[in-house]
Amino acid sequence: MTAPARPAATVIVLREGDHGPEVLLLRRTHSASFFPNAWVFPGGRVEPEDAAVPTTGGDGLPDPSWRPSAVAALRECFEESGVWLGAGAPTADLRAQLNARAAKLTDAPDLVADLDRLRPWAWWITPEEEQKRFDTRFFVALVPRAAVAEADAAETTDHRWLRPAEALSAPGVFLAPPTFRTLEELAALPDLPSVWAAAATRPVPPIQPRLIRAGEQTTILLPGDPEWPSTRPVHGPTRIVWRGSGWRSEAAPSA
Repeated sequence: MTAPARPAATVIVLREGDHGPEVLLLRRTHSASFFPNAWVFPGGRVEPEDAAVPTTGGDGLPDPSWRPSAVAALRECFEESGVWLGAGAPTADLRAQLNARAAKLTDAPDLVADLDRLRPWAWWITPEEEQKRFDTRFFVALVPRAAVAEADAAETTDHRWLRPAEALSAPGVFLAPPTFRTLEELAALPDLPSVWAAAATRPVPPIQPRLIRAGEQTTILLPGDPEWPSTRPVHGPTRIVWRGSGWRSEAAPSA
């Protein structure tokens, strides 16, 4: 029986660095139930109370169904990294209580989530072959160069600001396939305005891969691969492959 995919949201936080755009990555704890020790973008599950958080903006979202995910992305970004994308000044105590599940964002009604700080980037759904599955909307957000982040020491243990290309090759930086593919896309863009402009126009159809494991090799087939046909194929490589030393994007073998 296929496990249900839980609604979730992720935000790709970017700032200007000395040598180009830098992306914020957080390291999951070794005890995390989903991709332990992986370096990820801030994110987590969409909670029912996210619908009650005061918001502003959001006209750039594809449709109203994206609003709860956008709010969850902003909330999780604050919980996991301390970066708040909205009006008001949340306290460190509120962040600690949120992470301890002793408070909700609605307990601070002066905080207003600014949905205009986000633009949709992608929509990934965990393969049916996995036991734990998420239906995750990805957003991108730009923050000032002086933005400060800090891991929450609960769900995440460390943080780094890295150029996307650097993150793809940094020793010890293990990535989940959607994170890997997103970093590849970001690495192809020269600056933050290009990222923001791309987010305004790129399509965001749901991407539900197919997972194949064979020995030490894991293959993620993306929609549109010859072995995973789709009416909404991805653009570019249709496979993400792990052969024991890291992920690689590949085209399907020629027939």
